[in-house]
Amino acid sequence: MTSLRTASRSAALLLLALVASACGTTNVNYVTGEEQRGAYTWAQEVQLGTEADQQIQAQFGVYDDPALTAYVERVAADVLQTSAYNDPSTPAEIRNTPFYFRVLDSPVVNAFALPGGFIYVTRGLLAYLENEAQLAVVLGHEIGHVLGRHSSEQAARAQLSQFGLLGAAVLGGVVGGGQVAEGILNYGGTGLQLLQLKYGRGAEREADQAGVAYAEFAGYDATEASRFFISLQRLGERSGQSVPNFLSTHPDPGERAQTIPQLAAQYDPGGTEVDAAQYLAEIEGIILGEDPRQGYTEGNTFYHPELRFAFDYPRGWQTQNSPSAFLMGEPNGAAVMQLTLASESSAAAAGRALASQQGVQVQSSGAIRVNGNTAYRVEGAAQQQSGAVAFSATFIEYGGNVYQLLGLTAPNSFSRYASAFRSTAGSFEQLNDSRYLNRQPSRLEVMTAPSGATLQSLLQGRTLPNGLSAEEVAIMNQTELTARLPNGVRVKLPE
Repeated sequence: MTSLRTASRSAALLLLALVASACGTTNVNYVTGEEQRGAYTWAQEVQLGTEADQQIQAQFGVYDDPALTAYVERVAADVLQTSAYNDPSTPAEIRNTPFYFRVLDSPVVNAFALPGGFIYVTRGLLAYLENEAQLAVVLGHEIGHVLGRHSSEQAARAQLSQFGLLGAAVLGGVVGGGQVAEGILNYGGTGLQLLQLKYGRGAEREADQAGVAYAEFAGYDATEASRFFISLQRLGERSGQSVPNFLSTHPDPGERAQTIPQLAAQYDPGGTEVDAAQYLAEIEGIILGEDPRQGYTEGNTFYHPELRFAFDYPRGWQTQNSPSAFLMGEPNGAAVMQLTLASESSAAAAGRALASQQGVQVQSSGAIRVNGNTAYRVEGAAQQQSGAVAFSATFIEYGGNVYQLLGLTAPNSFSRYASAFRSTAGSFEQLNDSRYLNRQPSRLEVMTAPSGATLQSLLQGRTLPNGLSAEEVAIMNQTELTARLPNGVRVKLPE
């Protein structure tokens, strides 16, 4: 969370307009060449993706490494050119649409695509890949989703109404899955809601076939990707999930580890390029795990070294940090809080703007002080489609920004959580302790393994980043923790 940003509702409103106007159309699937029913024209897909892309960047943050981004873009461009995107028979509106490939600043092992040519990989995923061939298959898979028009197809299958796709993009989002309401929680916009429109297994297998084909045509040995899917399976087993966060609607990673080589075997002669050395050189120095410079939790305190503030949140609450918000949720979903930036220039103006929103009923409001900072608190209720929500919002002027700490719960639960909302906001203070201000991220180091070494022996004396275990370092290297490493092999370790 290098800098909190307020989210815009324009993309959500645009999307609802598109959904309302898209009564269904016949699309061409540019992976198979066949016609299929879709909810959007290509122009609408591009418009939707363009708007949602801004929210994705705000939500996750773009990883600040121009050289790494340029490398991913170069591999992606080589793969893209082997697809129908470069086929003269493909309509000009497709061939003239620029594709964008972004590295997101997230430790989660994930990759996904938005319609219209927007494709994302996380730095977390890059750390778990071993070579350029594996990256090429992942990028090819996402290109397959875009050219296969899978978002449009899935929207049409769902027979979406005006609010069926992304009503929550306008109404907001619920953290924790409880009975808290959505109305004034301006978080989780169009892009994130769009990602919940999951593809069917058929579309995933089609994208797998496309990813293998595109990578092979680009000269890569696509069978290398099977080792990555074994890593995904191991990650899933460690987390207690059948599959990890990466594309959870995909066929089981274990199944894919077997089918990828079968798909690649269709191409004779197949690609041979692996390029592990170049890939490892490009990702060396990448941040591993959470980046404490963007904010981190320790105990029940959230610290932000860059913005120089800290505050306490209720013990036992679940948290989620991003460039646009820090979320705190009661474990059963009965209450939620979020920290964001307000767009107004003063705490009082932000408080009055909230109080003036349609459907908001103010029970109390007024200026307060929070640890010497000018602040303004508004409490009351808001009406929305799913019912009423009670809220406590505290706006705090600090460091040239206005911070909003917003607590939400059901009206009959407000008396139970009001003190937690107020005490959390009341603990907001300047951060001066160098122990927290100077916290630095862990970065990936690539080294040549000595003869007879194991990852377990190489990790001795190294500090693992929070949330990363020794076993996960082994998975990251696509090997076993106690396995003897081949002499001279390059391995990835936390600095």
